[in-house]
Order: sequence, then C-alpha cells, then structure tokens
Amino acid sequence: MKSGAPRSLRSDAEVISRAREALRQGPMDDVALLGRVLSLPGAPPVVAARIAESLFGRQEGFARSADGLWGLHEEVGVEDEVPALTRVAFAVVDIETTGGGARRGDRITEFAAVPVCGREVGEPWTTLVNPLRPIPSSITALTGITTRMVQSAPTFAEVAPGVVDQLKGRVFVAHNATFDWGFVSREVGAATGGVLDGDRLCTLRLARVLLPQLKRRSLDALCYYFGVENPARHRAWGDALSTAHVLSRLLGIALDLGLDTWPALTARLDRRTSRARRKRRAMPRPVDYDSAA
Repeated sequence: MKSGAPRSLRSDAEVISRAREALRQGPMDDVALLGRVLSLPGAPPVVAARIAESLFGRQEGFARSADGLWGLHEEVGVEDEVPALTRVAFAVVDIETTGGGARRGDRITEFAAVPVCGREVGEPWTTLVNPLRPIPSSITALTGITTRMVQSAPTFAEVAPGVVDQLKGRVFVAHNATFDWGFVSREVGAATGGVLDGDRLCTLRLARVLLPQLKRRSLDALCYYFGVENPARHRAWGDALSTAHVLSRLLGIALDLGLDTWPALTARLDRRTSRARRKRRAMPRPVDYDSAA
C-alpha cells in the first residue's frame, strides 16, 4: 500500500459502510474513526477532522456531537421499514355552529382539534366561540350550547391564531370534512385575511372504502363498530376525540390492506380520478396558512 493514499484501494461506498459498522459499536473521534476505516492510525487531529468531515459530513445518518465525536443518529434502513402513512401528522377537527350554512352567514360556536400521528391520539385543543349572534333553540337542543354560554367566550378573530397553529403542518381530517373545512377556512379568512390550504381527509369517505360491509357509517355507527366511547356527543371536543380514535382504527385497516403510503391511500379513495388530473405525492401537503393573501 502506498503511503498517504489508502482510499485508492477502497471505494467511497466501502468507506461509508465500514464507518457505519465501526460507529455502531459506539462514538469515535476523527482520529480513531479514520484509523478504523482508512488505516490511518495517529493522523494529526486537524488533518483527520478535515478528512472525516469531507467523507461523512453530508452522509445521511452520520452526526458529529458538540464534543467532536462521530456517531449514528439513526439506524440505517430503519426509517425505510416504517410505512410512510404512519409518519403523516393529522389534525382531526370538529365544530359546532349556529346552522348548516357558512355561506348563509352561520358561524362557529365551538372548535376542537385533536392531533394524530403514528396512530397515536393526542389531547384535544378546544374552545367555545362567541358567534356574535343568537344560537337557535334547535341547535341548543342538539348541542347543549346556549347563547348565554358563549356570550363571554372569545370571538373567532381572537382564537384564529390558535386554530391556525393547531392545523398548520397537519392534514385536515373530519367526519364529512367538506362541511368542517368550509366553515373553518371561511372563518379564518374573515378573521385574518389569510388563506388556509392543504390536503384533507374525510373519515366518512374513508369508512365507505375500507368498511364496505357496513350499512351505516355515521360517526355513531363507526364508534359502535370500533367500540369507541364518545364522551360528549354533539360537542366539538367529544366528536373530535372520538373521530380521532376512529381515524386511528381506519388507518390500522388501511395498513393491513397494504395501503401503507399516502399515495396508496388517496388512490384507493379516488380511483375515478385520472392521473392526468391529480399528481400523487409521496407525502401529503399539510395545511398551510398564507397570511399575505
């Protein structure tokens, strides 16, 4: 072997592979690591640092700690074994309103969002909202929310920043998502002048595809089927929480069916949509908020 040219006998791929094997045994400094993988024992520390940085500094999975030791920040190949669908972050939303028509001037009276990622259900974020108008008696009979209850609650303009924070970076999910998205996006726009955009997932549509044997796929029917308890039916936080648990169960079914990526799931939902009309992404486009719109 010629002195000063050890890499000439090894490919870059071999060097990286040897380095990973060495670091799986524990962290190493520049000199020790190059001694193992390039047969350069006792190299000057400054020279070793430069060589190590050029070899491993941009390699996926390699990391240098604050004290200068090299290590592996993740096992190579482990992430690839995890279905992409389990890495999608969802925000499961439910709202209560003064009526069924956002375009007719109905307003939100309660908002709730529950984070779900990796099929793990988080804690609800919820608030009553003052709609600045009376709540019809028929709505109060259904939800239990009265005009008096919301008189001291914040307006949507006051809670809009919190709502955006709960949605941003996550896929918007609801049972009959078109209804909830229509109200929320309209309220956010009116309150802030900004625009919400991003992918949505409807648990009603998802249940129709994954549970064709069921005659009814209402939220109550799905909760009964999966044994999910709703702690507060027709309240935003109760319905959002139960929908989140339903989503977790539906995602489990999707994974069992081999729908382990976002494109696979959306393709099953939209089989009638041509590829020319919809380009599928490896990961969904989470909710974004354009405050300058």
